[in-house]
Amino acid sequence: MIRKNAFAAAAVGFLALGAGIAFADNAPAATDSQITDRVMGKLAVDDPQMVKRVQVAVKDGVVTLSGHAYTGGEAAKAMRDAGSVAGVVKVENKLSM
Repeated sequence: MIRKNAFAAAAVGFLALGAGIAFADNAPAATDSQITDRVMGKLAVDDPQMVKRVQVAVKDGVVTLSGHAYTGGEAAKAMRDAGSVAGVVKVENKLSM
């Protein structure tokens, strides 16, 4: 029984590769546009009003946050949110308070 399950798992893996299904390790890197959308989405979920005050720019995976934060805590939260997005290399804080 174990041998039959191992064979089935190997066959499924082979068929998935043959069909061109990409696994996480082979997935293409996120584009700057995708990163921008994901960062804006994270900010919108945490604080929908912040999205109106914060601009997000991305170049080669480096995120620059600019605009206005009411408090240092709000700015720090925006930085953490941006840094948690897959594909982000660095986050630069240009937020004013």
